[in-house]
Amino acid sequence: MLLYFGLGHMNTCLIIETNEQYTQSLIPVADKLLGLLSRGLGLEDGEVKQGLSCDDLFYMLKINYYPACPCPELDLGLGPHTDMSSITILVPNEVQGLQVFKDDHWYDVAYIPNALIVLIGDQIEVNFHWIKFGNRIHGSVQLVLLCWQILSNGKYKSVYHRTTVNKEKTRMSWPMFLEPPPEFEVGPIPKLINQDNPSKFKTKKYKDFVDCKLNKLPQ
Repeated sequence: MLLYFGLGHMNTCLIIETNEQYTQSLIPVADKLLGLLSRGLGLEDGEVKQGLSCDDLFYMLKINYYPACPCPELDLGLGPHTDMSSITILVPNEVQGLQVFKDDHWYDVAYIPNALIVLIGDQIEVNFHWIKFGNRIHGSVQLVLLCWQILSNGKYKSVYHRTTVNKEKTRMSWPMFLEPPPEFEVGPIPKLINQDNPSKFKTKKYKDFVDCKLNKLPQ
């Protein structure tokens, strides 16, 4: 659900219509990404999506607004975390702010016009390809996979990320979170479990996973 404040009726209607169109356009993109990540696990294209409830996935659009901050070194837009979703498809504006944590350092994620940033959440876990230029990171197609832990049984590794603020410019981002339904049970995909690779995670309802994470309880 999106809430809009301080906007006229016409502006609100236009924003809602545009966001709904954007959401619909991302569904086939998400399907393609889930299929590719499924192949990376040696599975058929649809098996990861099936492990997330298939066509009952929730698509939740959020709009982040980070105003300019006179002392950016004293503040964070959003503290270090991993996403609870399966994947997050993110569109930022041109103001840099997203950072990922690797090898005890925070690295800026470079802004590339007309490109999507894909953050993969706690439900799956993945390493991604890095190309470093100074202190910036470029994915080969700006797909930053921050990732799927549970479904892959730990084969893909989650990555810490955070957002910073800018001294002079406002930063905005539009993340779309793909989440299983609250009552859906998420666990390691059975084909990935065997004698040499036993289950590393409990199968539980997504709402219970969220509750444990928000309250910092053992999973």
